[in-house]
Amino acid sequence: MIQNPSKLSERIIKSLTAQNTTQSWEELMGRLLRRLELPRDVRADAKAAYGRLGNYIAARLRLEQTDVQVYPQGSMRTQTTIRPRSNENFDLDIVVELPGHLYQQNPDPEVMFHEFGQALQGQESVTGHPEEKRRCWRLQYPGKPFYFDVTPAVPDPFRYTGAALRVRDPDTGWSPTNPKDYADWFCERADKRFPFQSLAFDEVFKARANVEPLPEEEVGIDDILRRAIQLMKLHRTNVYWNAEDWRKDAQPISVIIVTLATLAFEHLYETRRGSFTSAIEVVLAVVEDMPNYIDKSNGKYAIANPRLATENFADKWNYDGGTRFREFSRWHKRLEEDLEALLVGDVKSADEARLRSVFGNDGVEAWKERLKHESEDLSHGILAGLLAVDSTRNLSAVVPSGSKGTLG
Repeated sequence: MIQNPSKLSERIIKSLTAQNTTQSWEELMGRLLRRLELPRDVRADAKAAYGRLGNYIAARLRLEQTDVQVYPQGSMRTQTTIRPRSNENFDLDIVVELPGHLYQQNPDPEVMFHEFGQALQGQESVTGHPEEKRRCWRLQYPGKPFYFDVTPAVPDPFRYTGAALRVRDPDTGWSPTNPKDYADWFCERADKRFPFQSLAFDEVFKARANVEPLPEEEVGIDDILRRAIQLMKLHRTNVYWNAEDWRKDAQPISVIIVTLATLAFEHLYETRRGSFTSAIEVVLAVVEDMPNYIDKSNGKYAIANPRLATENFADKWNYDGGTRFREFSRWHKRLEEDLEALLVGDVKSADEARLRSVFGNDGVEAWKERLKHESEDLSHGILAGLLAVDSTRNLSAVVPSGSKGTLG
């Protein structure tokens, strides 16, 4: 494991310190990443929609409503969603956990999956026609700014798959899944705070430690790991936006980015907690350290699910001639190069094309918004007062921080 910052990180931090631009770049990133959140009204609409969906499925399967559990998974649960580019809708992942007694006598994943698909029918005017995917059914919700990928899951009482739940996989039959356990693992680490961060949020975390279906609060700028992952996912989207189809298919998947970033973040917190002075330093160190958690000790690529050792998120890397690993390495190298090229300069004089390559159009708009805001501050003679405010407290106070086990 890397114990000290690499030359890349040292170069960038040295430049940021020399130009006194760390706070400016963090403010810009904060403005940008807040643009990526699910709007409050969309969150409320989605929550209501999947609640109604659960009740409808229960009725169609002749079950009690309490027998069907519906909850978000993936980026919704970890609060690492990013706004789609162009006019695309938010992709929201939903799990529908069915009672085990339905399939104890006939434990066929294909039967379960297609019976569930039939249960989704009958409300196409609201949800759209159910579209079959590998493990889920897609509901487009015409006219809404989101669509649901709905995955049916059933208990695995004997844990043959290694997890408490199992889902249909067209290649392997039953496949293990543990979205709650994985999200808990992530949130436990994402909620850690470095010494340079304000301690004022400690009580907030304690007060909001309960698991909610969807949070009312936005993710705070002090949520370094969540913000870093949003940044990396946004950069990946921009890098592969106009790529050939085969490269898009091989791009780093979100769960690999999340897992590697979280492992790096945890290691930095445990070994170098007191050596950082800003969020941007932590982000750069996380980016650098990520490849160290790709295991190839047995001749095959492995990135294990931290809460389900039998699941290898990088399993496909071993059967594609090295394409996915090369794409991960290519994207990671591009991310480091873009961050260095961007951050060694001043925010005011940033190159718009470079901003767009890293942050997309949202980043450019956030940059213009910040410059406009700064210009207005100057015109009112209050810039000096703003600069006198402690940077950590100033940034942290922008929005409430994220909470353990909640979604966004």
